[in-house]
Amino acid sequence: MTVENIVLYVILAVILVFGGLYIMGFKDWLVWAVIEAEHMLGSKTGQMKLRYVYDLAIKHFPVVAKLLPFSVFSILVEKALEVMNTMIQDNKSIADAIGVVLVGDETE
Repeated sequence: MTVENIVLYVILAVILVFGGLYIMGFKDWLVWAVIEAEHMLGSKTGQMKLRYVYDLAIKHFPVVAKLLPFSVFSILVEKALEVMNTMIQDNKSIADAIGVVLVGDETE
């Protein structure tokens, strides 16, 4: 193995590590973005919320938004929605803050 190959592998490893951290931050940000979209647009507006989150992603994460096909982005948004729904079910205060009425809530 030559010195050039070792340097190339080190550079690739650094790129993968920092790229992975960037993507992890992006996934956490997506949870915030879907909560924001739910709060602003309410329920039964799925496609509009998806477009809103995509537009925010392009603004805040231009590299990720340009590298990810929209179909992959949609899958990541679905995963973020699952996290949001878990948060809502686990904490009524979050549901209240977003404006979501929980099924079985006495205040319906």
